[in-house]
Amino acid sequence: MRSFLEEYSRLVGLLLLSFVFIFLFSTPSMILAKTITTIDTELSRASGAATPVRTLLDFGNNEHIQAFPRQVGEWTAANDYNTTQVAESLGAEVVLLRAYKHPKFYQPVIFLIVQSNARSSFHPPIVCYPAMGYEIEEEGKARIEVQNLSWVEKPLYAAWAGEGTGGERAWAASRNFNDTISAKKLVVVKKAAAGEVTERLVVLYFYVKESPFTSENITLVRVSAPAPTKGSYDGVLGVTKEFLGESVPRMFEPRREEERVIFILLGLGSVVGKVAVGLLLLLPLLLLFYPQIKRLI
Repeated sequence: MRSFLEEYSRLVGLLLLSFVFIFLFSTPSMILAKTITTIDTELSRASGAATPVRTLLDFGNNEHIQAFPRQVGEWTAANDYNTTQVAESLGAEVVLLRAYKHPKFYQPVIFLIVQSNARSSFHPPIVCYPAMGYEIEEEGKARIEVQNLSWVEKPLYAAWAGEGTGGERAWAASRNFNDTISAKKLVVVKKAAAGEVTERLVVLYFYVKESPFTSENITLVRVSAPAPTKGSYDGVLGVTKEFLGESVPRMFEPRREEERVIFILLGLGSVVGKVAVGLLLLLPLLLLFYPQIKRLI
């Protein structure tokens, strides 16, 4: 009568070999089941231009958010606004509403961070501004250049590609990450009874999104600034993009493309890595061919 191992060695060997291949061609984050956070322009759907990030701020902690730097590049905090009304209207638990000034620009920018766990009562800017009496003059997207070199550093596990110019070129050619993020753009206006424009704002915003299976929180990051009531708003758009680009590295760090475990192991050393990969593959192969090996012995 054959033993259990003889009877099922091939099945066990095939299953174990499958698990080994899944492990070797996974990334560390996949194995550790980390929640992936993204910056995206759309709240309820994927825009196709989301940027994976790690948060440097605890967006659910009001004290942490209030401690956001008052100096952002050459921008200096000028005023913190009372957020009671904003929090009530958005059903928000955490709100930061602050004006920042720049020595080169006359008008300040208004910076808003808001988090809510009440998805049903949360009003995105495209709804909120019309509710406050504004008309949407223009809607679109803007690319924000991130003003921090750490956003273009090599991935954490890129050492296997080799040092020097060749390795750098190999990484640069294969990366799926760049130094810009996508933000939603709104141009909104208020009009007098006669129809003339009395106020015009340029608004940039994005959402910080986690997996809907792990979090119901909604986090909005928004920058706005007054623009001329007539003509081009390009100058103000440039100002808001500059401030947002300076702010992003103080809230997030990029989630780099991780290498597969097999390449990480092979990068440990010419002998150690190969031995580790070999041992991982050897055990299921021994089980797979156990009956033949036993007959030979």
